[in-house]
Amino acid sequence: MFKKSGNTPDPLGDRMRKIAGSAAPGEEVTYSSVHQTNKRAERQSTFKQGTLTTRGGERIPVVLKNVSSTGVRVEFFRDVQLGDHVLLSEPTLQIRTWTEVMWQSRGAAGLKFVHT
Repeated sequence: MFKKSGNTPDPLGDRMRKIAGSAAPGEEVTYSSVHQTNKRAERQSTFKQGTLTTRGGERIPVVLKNVSSTGVRVEFFRDVQLGDHVLLSEPTLQIRTWTEVMWQSRGAAGLKFVHT
């Protein structure tokens, strides 16, 4: 009933098989829209407790999940809408700086360090 009949061409299936077989697992693929100058900074995984402070003074406990030279990914435990800039504090990594909220989804956010 659901079996394909005969030798019916399957262009989408052929294309998917070609794409899947073109790169070895774990091999880095660079797409034409990504330029080498826009390469992301190397992230270092971590699990440190920190605090975000909004411009209004609200303190939000967070966990730093990864840190790079340009920013940090944080996760938080309550549904909160961050503003455009927050103060990030984490004493063991000696971080106390303003950050720009680059993206936010439910329970996580990507923050870019603001150089002042």
